[in-house]
Amino acid sequence: MNASKVYKRSIIDLFRLGSCVLCRHSASVQSGLCHSCRATLLPAPAPACRCGLPCPSAAPGGETAQAAPLCGNCLARPPAFSRICCAHSYAFPLDQLFNRYKHRRQLSAERALEQLWQAALPFPGPLPDALVPMPSHWRRRWWRGFDPAARLAQQAGEQLALPVLDALRRTRATPRQQGLTAARRARNLRGALVACQPVAGLSLALVDDVVTTGSSAREASALLLASGATDVQVWALARTLPGRNW
Repeated sequence: MNASKVYKRSIIDLFRLGSCVLCRHSASVQSGLCHSCRATLLPAPAPACRCGLPCPSAAPGGETAQAAPLCGNCLARPPAFSRICCAHSYAFPLDQLFNRYKHRRQLSAERALEQLWQAALPFPGPLPDALVPMPSHWRRRWWRGFDPAARLAQQAGEQLALPVLDALRRTRATPRQQGLTAARRARNLRGALVACQPVAGLSLALVDDVVTTGSSAREASALLLASGATDVQVWALARTLPGRNW
């Protein structure tokens, strides 16, 4: 069965049953999640460093990169991107929802993620000129039957009336990053991305589903800036926090 048929069947099954995609409770379901499960979602840390991790010295509500001081790691290695904007912390039960969606291809979870993403937009601060999805290798897209980052970018583009540029391409498959250290992730990514569309003079938002160590965001933003972009933000639905099992 192809991905489009799986998607249609899973969405039909979800709303026919009127059940929560996480606990399968049948009562009071809103956008795929019941009120109880929705209430357990952890927001993104605030205040936060430019990298999106907790930073107690940052000014709460800061809307610009200048308002967010750098943490120790970012002082040692300043990121190319100006800031990471995310809606939620990558923790239970959101991690379970992502796992079902991305790794088990249970596309009935997509509707719930889309609604969470829609509610998060627009992020505080100036809007970019265009959105750039974090690219996946074609083999991973083929295996899944869909590209999570591309879907989020397309939805954000439609909601905010912004163009979506496929300005980056992944030239080689990299091992699954989950469970790897930040240093190993960075080594895996070297040379794996190339610029394939002009972005000179544009401010951009790099769209991804989950930011884990930030290695992919660092590599991709540096490449976009080297291609002439004036600024790169990172937009994501969730951010992994220290102490999580990457």
